[in-house]
Amino acid sequence: MTIFKLGLLGAAAMTLAGCVVVDERAASVPVADVSPPTAMMAEEARAIVEVRNDDFERLFAAGETMELASDLYTIDGRIVPPDAPDQVGAEAIGAYWTAARAAVGSVDLQTVEAVPVGEGHIAERTHVTLFAPDGTTIGGGKAVILWTLEDGVWKMQWDSWNDGPVD
Repeated sequence: MTIFKLGLLGAAAMTLAGCVVVDERAASVPVADVSPPTAMMAEEARAIVEVRNDDFERLFAAGETMELASDLYTIDGRIVPPDAPDQVGAEAIGAYWTAARAAVGSVDLQTVEAVPVGEGHIAERTHVTLFAPDGTTIGGGKAVILWTLEDGVWKMQWDSWNDGPVD
């Protein structure tokens, strides 16, 4: 009788296994129907850096150079000014921009190109115009900037520029 019960249980198990209900709504989506995540386009990259450049112009003109350094540069951000040592970190960058305010009253940044360069990075080329406190144009140049997404905020990782014509 024990063998009979085991056989009956086995037959019941095999019968129940054939009674599986399949919910078609839970079926997997064919691979062809799955879109890869969209990559950032150049237009989006440009819009991001133009907003951040506006922030730079506003903070610089207001003389808020320490806030500028902490809000616009990554924790280990680096500026590479012409004919001067690199400045690394918010304190050094803020001190550099504070000293620059003695001669420069405001800055105009015109984005030439902004290109996404991998997840969380944008490379930018921009033209720079410098104005004295009285509004007189006193110089300019070109800049190349690497923007990095740090804690959900776009900040400059590297900021390098030259003096001279923008042509």
